Amino acid sequence: MTIENLKKLQEKIIRTNKVCNIIGLTCFVVSLLTGFLILITSNINGLFSIMFFLPVVIISIIITVLLKIILNGKDMETFNKEYKNIFVLGALKKKFDDLKYDPNKGFTEEEIRKIGMLDTGDRFSSNDYISGTYKNIKFEQSDIEIEEEHEEEDSDGNKTVTYQTIFKGRWMVFDFNKKFIAKIQVVTSAIPSMFFEKGKSRVRFEDEEFNKMFRVYTTVEHDAFYVLTPSIIEKMKDIRKRLNSGIMFAFVDNKLYIALNNYKDSFESNPLKPIDEEVIYNQINKDIEVITDFVDDLNLNKDLFKKE
Repeated sequence: MTIENLKKLQEKIIRTNKVCNIIGLTCFVVSLLTGFLILITSNINGLFSIMFFLPVVIISIIITVLLKIILNGKDMETFNKEYKNIFVLGALKKKFDDLKYDPNKGFTEEEIRKIGMLDTGDRFSSNDYISGTYKNIKFEQSDIEIEEEHEEEDSDGNKTVTYQTIFKGRWMVFDFNKKFIAKIQVVTSAIPSMFFEKGKSRVRFEDEEFNKMFRVYTTVEHDAFYVLTPSIIEKMKDIRKRLNSGIMFAFVDNKLYIALNNYKDSFESNPLKPIDEEVIYNQINKDIEVITDFVDDLNLNKDLFKKE
């Protein structure tokens, strides 16, 4: 599919969406007027009025949503697929070597859990998997979302289960330029960490600003000071200030794992917003820079300290 074909598909989606909104609004107005006429010609109290109008609102919303799913569902699916083939894949190819990109694939919950650093909660999902090399540094990344189950019970014993998002952002894996034995975690409070078992030492550094920003845990204290040099510490502080979101750096098996809890989906499109190629590529490049900036800022491509 070409960009022009994608634009035509989008125009169709927008037209259909407007029709669905009009139908839903019409159903709402007609139901509301009918209900109002019934109420003013009958002796019905105020509580019943509220009980009548609330379902009208809910039913109108449901009708609108169902119409959009039925009439626009397949077109929206096609649009999102082709958007990523045309715009996202094209931009990724320009930046990375040995590229693999699968919008529908992600890390599995087991892959995340076996690292032993991030709590995967009660419900887990992942997509937009990317792997490749940048400045000869191998990396993998995908979006992940983690939800925690909450159960509430009312006075009658009825239970309600809800899910709260505790992590939504990126999970990234990079080759690291130092060899080490320890497991090391550098984490902010906005990350659902699971690296607090017995036997892990909390390490403090001379940099008090760093100590306030992050908690550092390790299985081997010596390795923590070897890996987290004053230069790395300074760069981690700069990254934390720039991104202004929950973040975790985990050093495990000579790799650097990064969890970025920014509550954003990367490389996503808005089928209802007219295509502006310049704006789209600018946004995609910003999403790409989240990956490349970690390599550049932390000098991951420098092999000065690497030991065979």
